[in-house]
Amino acid sequence: MQALRSTEADTRTRAFGLVVRAYRTPVMALLQRRWSLEPADAEDLAHDFFAAALEKEWFTRYASDRGKFRTFLRTCLFAFAASENDRNHSQKRGGAARHEVLRDDLTGTDQDDAMDVLFEQEWIRSVLQLSLESLQAEAQASAHEVHVQLFQRYDVEGSDLAVRPTYAQLGAEFGMPATQVTNHLAWARKRFRQHVLNTIRALTGSEQEYRAEVRTLLGIDVE
Repeated sequence: MQALRSTEADTRTRAFGLVVRAYRTPVMALLQRRWSLEPADAEDLAHDFFAAALEKEWFTRYASDRGKFRTFLRTCLFAFAASENDRNHSQKRGGAARHEVLRDDLTGTDQDDAMDVLFEQEWIRSVLQLSLESLQAEAQASAHEVHVQLFQRYDVEGSDLAVRPTYAQLGAEFGMPATQVTNHLAWARKRFRQHVLNTIRALTGSEQEYRAEVRTLLGIDVE
């Protein structure tokens, strides 16, 4: 998160882009659930939220000693949605509303726990997807594409199957012995774990937050 306050414009742009990539889906999911928005409406409002955050530099105000960045971002999102709701009411009195889709149920707290769970789940999915994309880029640059293809078949796609393919079956499919499948998967898993750690590091503002988020996502304590 320190990169968001960098003196280098390119560094700030990359950092903000990573935040958008990591949080776009969680933000849309929260808008859909919290305010019963249609997917297209949630996407439009999410776009407006990130545009406002960039223009007004909201994320640079984050202080790591006050909690997790994703909690801060969600607070910014709710404040933005409430402001849009107020804007709608004002415009309805004088003309067309900008986001007529927003409901008025902004004060209920009974959904808070469910929102926490939803936001965290979607954040985890985004971090894992970003990490997988980084792994794929590394594999392409280092001639390890087959390693990642095996990883996707066994660890990613296989997690949704009732029965995963055996290493022998994968070996037959990819034209290699099962021992080589084992070695390729070991490389891919190690590198994927590192990309997950790198992604979390880039999305957190302190060592304490980093360790907490790693524990949340991977269930481990990092040294």
